Amino acid sequence: MFHDQKGFTLVEVLVASVIMFSALVLGTLAYRTSINAMERVTANVLIADSLPAIMAEIKTGLMAQADHGDGHYGETITYSWRSKEIKSARNILSSYNEFTGGLDYGRFQLILSDIHLTVTCAGNGRGKKAGYDYRELSWLPRPD
Repeated sequence: MFHDQKGFTLVEVLVASVIMFSALVLGTLAYRTSINAMERVTANVLIADSLPAIMAEIKTGLMAQADHGDGHYGETITYSWRSKEIKSARNILSSYNEFTGGLDYGRFQLILSDIHLTVTCAGNGRGKKAGYDYRELSWLPRPD
């Protein structure tokens, strides 16, 4: 037998391969997890950024006496909403009447509505859907 051999034995190569492939698999899993987390954060930021404009559109829809609607914000955000009237006031003081010197009643109606909003962000490959419930106070001009 030769005791002066150079190189690696088969066992040493197999052990080194198992260690190397395990490190590659763990690295790949960690990278993919970070990519998924980044996509979720990006979708959450896009949704949060779009909410003020979407809520303004909903308020406009309520003032036009709509009880549901849907739309788009940018290229990736879609939304749908529905409302349910909770309470409405009948006679609301609206303004001072210069001609009579008194107050005018009943020219506007305040309505408190429950709004359910669903926002979807169709981002990179996987979409995110978020639901929001809130109350909105709107007013409608009442016919005289």
